[in-house]
Amino acid sequence: MAGNNARNHHWVPQCYLKGFAKSRSKNAQLHVADFEANRQFMTVPRNVAAARDFNRIDIDGVDPNHVESGVAVFESSLAKALERICHDREIRDPEDLNLIWNLIALLAVRSPGMRENIRHGHEQVMKRVLGLTLATKERYEATFADAARAGVLDADNILPYERMLDFFDRDQYSIAVSTTHHVQQELKLAYEVLPLLGRRNWLLVRALPGTGGFVTSDHPVALQWTNPPEQAFGSPGFGLRNTEVLFALSHDLALIGNFDGEDGVIDADERQVALFNAVIIGHRGRQIYARDDRFRYMMRDGVLRRGADVLRDVRRLDLGTDP
Repeated sequence: MAGNNARNHHWVPQCYLKGFAKSRSKNAQLHVADFEANRQFMTVPRNVAAARDFNRIDIDGVDPNHVESGVAVFESSLAKALERICHDREIRDPEDLNLIWNLIALLAVRSPGMRENIRHGHEQVMKRVLGLTLATKERYEATFADAARAGVLDADNILPYERMLDFFDRDQYSIAVSTTHHVQQELKLAYEVLPLLGRRNWLLVRALPGTGGFVTSDHPVALQWTNPPEQAFGSPGFGLRNTEVLFALSHDLALIGNFDGEDGVIDADERQVALFNAVIIGHRGRQIYARDDRFRYMMRDGVLRRGADVLRDVRRLDLGTDP
């Protein structure tokens, strides 16, 4: 709830995860396939896709729980929208769709894996800069002397060149990035992604009975090429044509957004649901979530498999998309 001091912060909301359980009750059980632990188990949504102080900020004069409290207010409205959509099996209210777009934007840019990628990128840059600074003793001493005169460093605490060079060569250190910086960047990116989602056309996909239903994950937004350019030097972007966004709304509902199709509703058969699930599984972080282990996914050769085999199949890299 807003204003509380809870320290267990979900980057994937519990109200969303409940849509993949057998009920939306407080004690709803999710089936979890954990690819790092190499095991499958049942648990409540509270125990997954969460980390201590994930949204806690450290800014002078600002409540450390300010962002988490704001997220809780958003999720309160989101929960009601998800309940309406799941009950009606369609999106009738434009504001409900807007809330879903906001959810997709947030989920697309925040996860522990993405934070580690950003931290690693910062680390690589800082190590290159330090390496250049240490190229000569003269450059090192001049650089740190300037920093001391500017008040950034205490001149008495500057290490001799030889000790710093040895420290650098041993490479037994890492560069940390504050949670506050991560949160600020994630909110900025989400605001940039949101209008791009609104420009797409959205297809609501309803899983037919007997298909096994949709799965989701701890990184549940899949962005992929539909017709990749001949020279694609990087990952697809949310503003690029020939891309589609795949997002499971619940056990039996999903969304596909692109720039070239039309808004609409379709009923998906077993093979269509299995192909969708293969993409979601391929974009996961550590875990995927489902109602049970009887969901289907498609292998590269078009063979359909059940969830009970997913850990083995991902290790063999045989799914319909790279994990």
